[in-house]
Amino acid sequence: MRLKSFMKKMDKADKEQKIFQAALSLFAHFGYRKTTVEDVAVKVGMTKSNIYFYVKNKQDLYEKSVSHALEKWRDTIAAEIETVDSAKEKFAIAAGRSFEYLEDHGELRALLIKDPDIFTLSPSEDRFYEVNRGAMMMLKAVIQQGIDEGVFYPVDVDHVTEFLFSVYIMFLIKTYVKSDGSSSERMYEEGLALIFRGLCKT
Repeated sequence: MRLKSFMKKMDKADKEQKIFQAALSLFAHFGYRKTTVEDVAVKVGMTKSNIYFYVKNKQDLYEKSVSHALEKWRDTIAAEIETVDSAKEKFAIAAGRSFEYLEDHGELRALLIKDPDIFTLSPSEDRFYEVNRGAMMMLKAVIQQGIDEGVFYPVDVDHVTEFLFSVYIMFLIKTYVKSDGSSSERMYEEGLALIFRGLCKT
């Protein structure tokens, strides 16, 4: 019975992933208004009524598809920082790969351009608070590790995490949502160097 239950859960998770990936692709290419639940059903080879076993309505489908994409983004970075030991290396990977991930995932990038409110600096307006909170906790753990290792200044971890995450969000908005033609790669390199060395000469 347990194996049967496990296989059922796996099958459901697999179908959910296919639905959310298909929906993300359609929303990215055609936008929210032009994409229908029926379009998604056709793309995954299911009936419209089958889709409603997984979501309540089109808005729910959209929110869950975006959440799924953001979770994959966060989990990919989390897996990569676990490949190194030092907090400084983890911080550099988290900063660099978070930026590069969007470069490599055009559909998610296109969706962010169509719906810039996916990113917000206000927790009360954040539709994807739980996903973003997970990303912040990951950053917080790296900063705390750096303090414990003696390579980062002893700072207020909560406030510094919130500040750095806000800077990161603003950087993503500037780079991908409101691109002004400036060199984002150069900005990233200089910003990371500034964080590591500080602004004032000692």
